[in-house]
Amino acid sequence: MRLTKKILAFLLAMMSLMSIPAFAEEAENAELVKQDPLLDAAFSMLEEGNPFLEAYNEITGADVEPHFAYGLPYFFGGTYDYKVKGEQHLFSRAPEYAKRSCWEQTKFYDKNKVYLYGLDCSGYTRWIYNEVGWPRHDTLSGMINEYGKYAKKNHVYSHRKGKEMPPYEELAATLELGDLLVVKPKEGGRHVMMFIGTLRDYGFTAEMAPELADYLDYTLVIHCGPNPMYGPRMQKYLDEHADDSYYDNVNIPNGGVCVSLIGVPVDAATYQVPVEGISEPDENNPMHYYHCFDLDGYPLTIWWELDTATSFCWFRINGI
Repeated sequence: MRLTKKILAFLLAMMSLMSIPAFAEEAENAELVKQDPLLDAAFSMLEEGNPFLEAYNEITGADVEPHFAYGLPYFFGGTYDYKVKGEQHLFSRAPEYAKRSCWEQTKFYDKNKVYLYGLDCSGYTRWIYNEVGWPRHDTLSGMINEYGKYAKKNHVYSHRKGKEMPPYEELAATLELGDLLVVKPKEGGRHVMMFIGTLRDYGFTAEMAPELADYLDYTLVIHCGPNPMYGPRMQKYLDEHADDSYYDNVNIPNGGVCVSLIGVPVDAATYQVPVEGISEPDENNPMHYYHCFDLDGYPLTIWWELDTATSFCWFRINGI
């Protein structure tokens, strides 16, 4: 059960009657998430019933509703400003999903096959920034590698000497809402995620999630990327629309918009889900699995690759 403002006020009143002022003062001073246009936009791409979306609405009084009931799927190369016949393709059938053929072969997407359309990682963060009037951020390689352009003004932390991060348990306190984590994992590719706070910010406690008690102040990010729940969820959507010829021969994605924890050891996860396309997962290879906590039925994934990344930066848009 989450401590909404009404429940919190009730508890404080009861505790004052019971003459326990210390607890009342601690609860009253607790910092919870505040409504922000960045979060309004970011959370509107989550699925209905998502625990972070629900907590955000309850705590702040916001009334954010998902654009798509099952959340925004990942589409390799998907951009918010891609248009067909002058119409923004992403929302062309909303609240139903559009489709598009993939023009490049990747590990999880086959060239020329048709998939449910969504955004890729940078398409999603650029869409968020566009929604709140922030400037379009650079390419992921540009944000990491153009050191002379960005190091002093925009790099909060990076892989370079003199820009080291604090310990993971202290990191979130030094970040600002909207900061971007841009990473080049050792295995290749690049990924971007946006800082949204901590579990504690969203009202979660050790009593509510005991397996996460040691990580309540760790960094939470929202991003569009691989996630174990999207495949089954999008297959369910296609099954529900089996009579709609528009979705004939449409394939499901391997991910979408989700929330993850940064810096938590993979062996702390309460369960694992094999990554799609790996026929014989190796239990000793963390790359073969999603590492998850069960948060009110939601698979809260650990994004652990930062420790082994070839390069990275925490990027802050200044002067907004």
